[in-house]
Amino acid sequence: VNPVLGGILSGLPLGAGLSVYFISYQEGIPFLVKGIPWGISALSSSILFCFFYLMTGRYFKPGNNIISIAISSLMGFISFYISGYLIYKLDLNLLSAVMIFFIIFFINILILKKIKVNQIIKKNKKNSITKLLIRGLIAGITISILTEIASIAGSRWAGILSSFPSTLFALLVVLHFEEQKNLYPSVIYGFSFSVSTLLIFYIASWYLLPKLGLNLGFVAIYFISISYLFLLNKSKNIFI
Repeated sequence: VNPVLGGILSGLPLGAGLSVYFISYQEGIPFLVKGIPWGISALSSSILFCFFYLMTGRYFKPGNNIISIAISSLMGFISFYISGYLIYKLDLNLLSAVMIFFIIFFINILILKKIKVNQIIKKNKKNSITKLLIRGLIAGITISILTEIASIAGSRWAGILSSFPSTLFALLVVLHFEEQKNLYPSVIYGFSFSVSTLLIFYIASWYLLPKLGLNLGFVAIYFISISYLFLLNKSKNIFI
């Protein structure tokens, strides 16, 4: 199994999708749509979260894997919050939000290509039920906390917090714990490309949710997102 492929598949809007769905369900579609420009911009915060997690894990070597995970996670959360706060202060529309995303998106890819993240192929190992439960628990707790905060903090923060890579974070923690520094850098490298799927997801949500409603809209949005991710995976040898 190629961990870069795992990173690409992490671009599927699972965590963001759940956050957007429940925020829309609780607060209404207009509330959610109003915050989407900040959600798109905050995808750059998700990129920074992964970048600082990677850099901290790469260069900070405490000799204890648990401490490494804790410090890497802390630096990722700090970078997400600081950049998210700066984004919160901006007056954005859809176009300016997309521009901010692409600036950080391309800069991040250029840096990661210079770092030369090793693309290790992992031997096929079945996921245990315990491992899947741990990942689900981490992702579930993260999504629940962020969704509750977002509902209280207003539409801008709702958009920003919905972009947090909760399911990817759970995967990084498990891989970091089990494989130390062998696999999660490649997953982050793959996600640095597939995060563009979340851009497609947000734009589709902005356009389709008011027209189709929550449930039918989500079916159409996921069809578009999965189709884009499929094409990205097919062309990964060209770009990645």
